[in-house]
Amino acid sequence: CSQADPPSAGGLLSFVSRRHHMAHTDDEYADFVAHPRYGQHPHFTGLNPQENYLPESEHYAFLHWHSPVGSRIANTAIVANVSRQTSATVPVTHYFDTKRQCRDCTRPFIFFAKEQQFWYEELGFGLDGDCIRCFTCRKKHRGLENARVRYEELFHVAGRTVGENLEFVKCWLELVEGAIFHRSKVAQMRALLGRLLLQATGNDKRELLKLSGRLEVIATENGG
Repeated sequence: CSQADPPSAGGLLSFVSRRHHMAHTDDEYADFVAHPRYGQHPHFTGLNPQENYLPESEHYAFLHWHSPVGSRIANTAIVANVSRQTSATVPVTHYFDTKRQCRDCTRPFIFFAKEQQFWYEELGFGLDGDCIRCFTCRKKHRGLENARVRYEELFHVAGRTVGENLEFVKCWLELVEGAIFHRSKVAQMRALLGRLLLQATGNDKRELLKLSGRLEVIATENGG
């Protein structure tokens, strides 16, 4: 029965480092907003280049401006493919998992190295772009922007159908609840829902009743 070779000093240190990272991660990142693809915790790669701006050096490394030492998570770097980045004055050679605080909800989250690679090498985002919202708030922000565009489209439609009016009210509610629109049109929307309820049947009527409930919550908060 053969025995496995004992771990080298470097391998042992790497193993201990990984165990340390795992314990550290469990404590420090438990309250971070999770990303559906990349998770909640750092992805340790063991790669930790230091900034070195001498192109002739074999250890040349230009790190992203949005990932200073205070936010970079050590040993999470991945090598960038600079040929796939949008033209920049100085290409970024490595991406790190970096700590962020969401602009909207203020919760901490990680802007993952793999996510940066996807942004800057697959989607073609410029290297001057940064991630300022957690995934949850980004999704909400995109949803509100879509609702705003659709609301404006429907606003200019003459003779809207029952379904279009239902969508129109729904968009307005989402925008008010998301603090994008003011609540000043409560009376007009209540009157519109009243007219729609007289025409609607089945699923449309059930949906309108739900929207009426949301509208009354807004009306109460608005003082009537």
